[in-house]
Amino acid sequence: TLEKAVHKLGWSLVQPVISSSYLGFGHGNLDRDTGEVSALMRYLCAHRSGETFAIVGHSTGCQNAVHFLKHGDKDMVARTKSVALQAPVSDREHAMLEDNYENNISTARKMMEEKRGGEMMPRSAFWAPITAARFLSLQDFGGSDDFFSSDLTDRQLSDRLGHVGRWGADHDGFLLAAFSGADEYVPDHVEKDALLERLCNAMNEEVGLRSNVEERSVATPLIIPKANHNLSKEEGDGACFVNAVAEQLKIAVPSL
Repeated sequence: TLEKAVHKLGWSLVQPVISSSYLGFGHGNLDRDTGEVSALMRYLCAHRSGETFAIVGHSTGCQNAVHFLKHGDKDMVARTKSVALQAPVSDREHAMLEDNYENNISTARKMMEEKRGGEMMPRSAFWAPITAARFLSLQDFGGSDDFFSSDLTDRQLSDRLGHVGRWGADHDGFLLAAFSGADEYVPDHVEKDALLERLCNAMNEEVGLRSNVEERSVATPLIIPKANHNLSKEEGDGACFVNAVAEQLKIAVPSL
């Protein structure tokens, strides 16, 4: 659905398969992912006539997209004009509902203290092979992947997401943050609409402070009310997200 929509607008679609794809995410980190995505983009520029980029991230891919905008190859970040986050949820808040959460966190922290962060956690700790370092990144408070948790303060969210607004202001970029109203990985106590508003506010906070642009929103929220985590439950949810991505592409790069 996404491919058909973007082709009509003159875009090509590339689905990266990096070291962290599929079950590989358990032994990687965001720095490695960003480096590999940057390398792919440089290749596309050198050998496939790549000029302008848009990034769509799902779930953990949302962390990848946000991290890339701060730490990616500077030229490739400047060429990125549109980013869409689909299901930017907190791995930690979901994990905290599990009975063995505290024991697992204690085990991972102990392994890190013993300089064994690159070793695998016990099989019982997680559904996929995962190192202690990656486990803490995803599931510990303030971990490297902890971008979207509802219990973070506004200041903490700004520290983690404020660079998105700076990217948008400096490079005329736009971001769509799409949240599923029935996401099964979000605890029931989390008010999804309110959380999404806070995430976008954190991303937009510094836009008006940039002297080179008029005040505007870089990040735009989208709630898909009955959708599940991967938009596979309700008919039309996938199309709703794809249409929103396509509309943003028209705004971000109107010449294509």
